[in-house]
Formats: sequence, structure tokens, C-alpha cells
Amino acid sequence: MSTNAWDTASRLADKHANQGGIFIRLAANGDKVVGAFCGEPFAREVVWTGERYETYDPAVHTDKRPSLRVMLNFFVPDEDDMKVIEGGTVWFKDVLKVRDKYGLDKWLFEIERHGDAGDPKTTYSILPEEKIDDAMRARIAEAEPHDLASIGSGDASASADKGAAKPSAGGSGGAIDPRVASELVGRLKALPRSDVDAFLAELGVKRVRDLKASDVAAAKKALDRLEAALRASGGDEDDSIDPFA
Repeated sequence: MSTNAWDTASRLADKHANQGGIFIRLAANGDKVVGAFCGEPFAREVVWTGERYETYDPAVHTDKRPSLRVMLNFFVPDEDDMKVIEGGTVWFKDVLKVRDKYGLDKWLFEIERHGDAGDPKTTYSILPEEKIDDAMRARIAEAEPHDLASIGSGDASASADKGAAKPSAGGSGGAIDPRVASELVGRLKALPRSDVDAFLAELGVKRVRDLKASDVAAAKKALDRLEAALRASGGDEDDSIDPFA
């Protein structure tokens, strides 16, 4: 297999690993997604803790400078599902530019990442892909939007009960219930990092929150097996695990 073929296969693997999660994730240079911006934006000031974004509180984050994060509902025709897309100040200003020039309700847009993972100079292009016809408009109307305010506040249950729980066109099921995800995370944190990595690889996801509701039974079986092996080996817990932010 040629180098280009390996790159293509790797990119497709990342794409399928991310399907089923709520958020659009463009992880590598050249990753792209096509879809429609839907509804109103939800903006908030946040700080990066080193693990995740937290809503900025000047009384608490006295030594941190806030940054802007804006979320929008984003319908992805290839998955026939409503997702959430999020970006910072520069990205949102570009969204405003295409809104003013093309109209967000008239076009599907292609969003492409330009920059490798971890590159602070990463940018995202937003270009019109094709006009939204009546059939596409009907598909978008059937996809229930996510409650962005609840997601932004850390309460994903409202979203999981709404659009995120809607089965995709492939019948793979909606997003995992946040309470079940918390239970799985608690059990995984008691395992060595190598077991956590094996669990995620087996389920085909990068994060627990990317699991689908239909994955729960398989996830619990995998955990039962890993926990049994750990007990049999007399292994200790690994408190350094933190792939759950």
C-alpha cells in the first residue's frame, strides 16, 4: 500500500471513530466536513485548565485570561444527524463573513482544517459547497437541534434526550446517556492506562463521550473482562489516567 493510501486509510479511520459523538472534530491537517449551520449561536467566555475548557469566572480564574468559544448546531448530511461545531474568535468571525455574503440558511458549507494537531497557527476555511434544495431543507428540519446552553454549562443530558439520541441513517443509535458515560469513566479510572487504551481501541472511539447508546453493552463486557484480568494479575490502579476531559 502506498503512503497516500495509508494516509487515506488513517483519515477514514479517524472519521469513523468520531462518528456518533455530538461534536464535530477535525483533528488533523486537511480534515474537513460538509454541512449546514442551524439556529442561533451560543457564545461564552472560557479558560483552558490544561485538561478542558471551563466557563470563565473572574472570582475563580484570577490568574487566567478568558477566550471566546462559540457553538452552533451543524447538520451533517453524510451522517444524517445534527452535530455541534465549536470554534474561537477568528473562526466565528469567518462564520459571520459567510453568513453576510451567502446566507447560512441557503448553503451547505465545507469546513477544512489547515494545520497539524497541536499547531497554534491552525486555521479553518469555510467555503460554500452547494445550495440547500427543498429535499435537504426537509432533512435538516427533521433533525432536532441540541441545547447548546446546556452543553456549554456541562449538562449534556438535555442534548442526549433530544437530537443526540436520534438514530443515524446507519441505525447505529444516538449518543450515550451521560450518566452511563460517567459510570464507565469511573470504572476505567481504576484501570492501568494500557487497559484504557485497549478499551477505547476495541470500541473504536477516542473518548468515552464518543460512544453511542448501542455501544453500552459491548463496553460493559469489555470492562468486565479487563477488570477480571486486573484482579487476576494483582495489578494496582493507575491514578495518572486522564483521557476523559
